[in-house]
Amino acid sequence: MKILFCSHNPKVKSLGAPKVLVELAEELECLEWEITFITPSDLLGENFQSLNSDKLRKLYAESLRNYLKINAINYDVIDYDQSYLPYPRDEFPSDTLMVARCPLLAYHFQPELVRKLLKPKPNWKSKLKFFFKQSLLITKLDEIQSQKNIQIAHHTFIETDLVNVSNQDDKIELLKNGIAESKICVIPLGISRLRRPLFDQVSSDLPSEPKVAFVGTFDNRKGASDFPKIVKNICQHIPNITFRLIGTKGLYASDIEVLECFPPKIRNQIEVIPRFEPNDLPSLLSDCSLGIFPSYIEGFGFGVLEMLAASLPVIAYNAPGPPMMLPEEYLVDRGDTDKMAEKVVALLNDNERLSSARIWAKQQSQQFCWQKIAQQTSEIYLEHWQKRQVIATVP
Repeated sequence: MKILFCSHNPKVKSLGAPKVLVELAEELECLEWEITFITPSDLLGENFQSLNSDKLRKLYAESLRNYLKINAINYDVIDYDQSYLPYPRDEFPSDTLMVARCPLLAYHFQPELVRKLLKPKPNWKSKLKFFFKQSLLITKLDEIQSQKNIQIAHHTFIETDLVNVSNQDDKIELLKNGIAESKICVIPLGISRLRRPLFDQVSSDLPSEPKVAFVGTFDNRKGASDFPKIVKNICQHIPNITFRLIGTKGLYASDIEVLECFPPKIRNQIEVIPRFEPNDLPSLLSDCSLGIFPSYIEGFGFGVLEMLAASLPVIAYNAPGPPMMLPEEYLVDRGDTDKMAEKVVALLNDNERLSSARIWAKQQSQQFCWQKIAQQTSEIYLEHWQKRQVIATVP
């Protein structure tokens, strides 16, 4: 079987979205799939990065459309992002399975969530800049763009053969918006066979000192505006606590910019690591006690899985993604910073419970491995591909 992965990002493992495709592709190759990637540089040349995001999306979508009109016939499966093929199904070969993948399901980005994610950076300088730059107009324009993105994704879902999501909340939203259950598959993400032994080397024993970890970019979607409250609250109850924020680079380029979001009094208790090599992550987590993940929306929440694999139980917002891996006792309502801090403090103050939770965390992570998930993906894609062959023979 031949599959074409259409990635709107470079083919690298240092970024979350393309890493998912690369690691899945590696396992599919072990199942004798023939893998091909196509990226913006293949369609638009190396200068594509100079384009603004809106122009790039339009140009890439149209270029991909034209490319697939000619070349889709060479593949059994085309796997692409929800934002780039809102075109009639009959433009492409009827016997090729067209699969729309959803790293972040567009339906979730309704105006109330967009307004929340557009909050100014959590420091006074940014707040002043935000309000002086006509924040209401900025918010309205972003809401309009979000609605446009939803419309594009909806057209894609209507026209595609299969929608691939990574959590049950996404499936519920798709059903609410009239997408047939028969064309929705829920396939989680996993840790590769190369990285798993590195995580397995991390001990489940309690670290000597309490330390809370976070893995992810430091931006409003992942709770940047809530972090100062969470950290301050935990520090008030456990004065010797420290924090390690890993992979923060994004909205904030440096560790100094991230630290400026926190009250000066507690900055010396926070270590910020803007970037890291994927294989270094297990060692960065090895002396941490547990993790927090105050993200408002995820496709899956890969940072949660990585912390679990390093024996860190994780307290997260009850938002799309993390509930695929975490029980209800580790979830709090989105934005409930007090409850998140309360759960962290309670777990850190109960060594017996924390010890059991650390053992559970590593065991829980074992469910999510790319070998198993690639097999599941292969079986689902083959099943739906066979259905396409029947449809293609109908006059």
